[in-house]
Amino acid sequence: MRHKTERCIAYSVVPLGATLQLLLTGEPEELYTCCDDTQGHGETVADYPRQIRNLLENVYNVCKKEGFSNQAAMMCQFFIADISKSELVRQIASEIFQNAPGAVTFIPQPPASGKVLAVEIWAIAERYPGKHQVNVTTPLPGQVTIAEFDGMRWFFGGSFRSEPLPVGAYARSLSAFQQLEKQLKKNKFKLGETVRTWIYQGHLVLPEGQTQRYKELNRARTDFFAATRFLKRYLPAKFQGGVYPASTGIGTDDMDVVIGAVAVDSKRKDIIAVPLENPNQTSAFDYGAVYSPQSPKFARAMAVASPVGSFIFISGTASITHSESRYPEDPVRQTEQTLDNIAALISGENLAAHGIDGFQSCLENLECARVYVKRSGDLEGIRNVCERRLQDVPIIYTIADVCRPELLVEIEGFAVVNKDE
Repeated sequence: MRHKTERCIAYSVVPLGATLQLLLTGEPEELYTCCDDTQGHGETVADYPRQIRNLLENVYNVCKKEGFSNQAAMMCQFFIADISKSELVRQIASEIFQNAPGAVTFIPQPPASGKVLAVEIWAIAERYPGKHQVNVTTPLPGQVTIAEFDGMRWFFGGSFRSEPLPVGAYARSLSAFQQLEKQLKKNKFKLGETVRTWIYQGHLVLPEGQTQRYKELNRARTDFFAATRFLKRYLPAKFQGGVYPASTGIGTDDMDVVIGAVAVDSKRKDIIAVPLENPNQTSAFDYGAVYSPQSPKFARAMAVASPVGSFIFISGTASITHSESRYPEDPVRQTEQTLDNIAALISGENLAAHGIDGFQSCLENLECARVYVKRSGDLEGIRNVCERRLQDVPIIYTIADVCRPELLVEIEGFAVVNKDE
């Protein structure tokens, strides 16, 4: 089995081409608490330093055991209940790992378990030690990592935020996208080579003036992407349709926006990168104006395939068929429908329909997943469905707002598929 669990750390180790890919999720082992007597009341509070240290030490031990060095991490997302503690996480991480663990993003979403933080890490190692077929550099420590392997050059970026001055969801979202593009250019990538984005927006469904914060985010994304043709070098000849990166737009507990992204560049002629759409869903960029005057510009998933295998970046997915929400007020059936959508999206039949032949894929090929739960009281039912259908796939559960009031759960994931698997 490539999925493993050790001391509240769940992870997958996947051989692919010249690499071993590590996808890891984790939480502290216990709800460690301490007595806070600063107000004279002796209140019991979460012991942040102990929980953080316990989690990161366990992560370090797993990475060491599996042969992933300190320099192996490409992306690291911390889901944290109190964003003011992010500097404490940085300090303890730098002490344990002796450097920043890849492109880091701090996301103000509380883990659904009640613990103070959770982590998701994507790391890489040489499959054949001594061959020097993998190269990882950090041109901007803690924010940008570049990984080169199998004739591909990958950009991993996190924590892209607005410049200080813009005010409002539209202006701040636009500025954050501009910071992403600036770093792409600095590292010799183009915006059109972006395959995946994560957009974390504070209180995304709150009103903003006469509209909504999420709708303003969509307007900014539409305007920013307007002049860009994505992935034209890699599209199959028979591909037709809109081309946008895979993406998740999800709520957080603050009022700002932060963006993470992945991009790929290669001179190989046998690389295919194609956005996947679900045959049972309307493309998000074709949604009617009732959902947003400027429709969300993202693909349901993005597949990057080569002769050695395929990465599939699965966008935030919910209980929607065609363009309509299904099973309002029923979190269990929404979870089932969401996983049905993901299974249809990444199936071998759907890959072939998009011009990617020779790959078979299903939910078992997920190497990690995130489950965003709107209401904490729904967690048990949602988790039961996920554990039954995804079994031992590494999963993080967080409490987060979803883009429509009636949607109670959203799931995203990452799959690695070898040829004819």
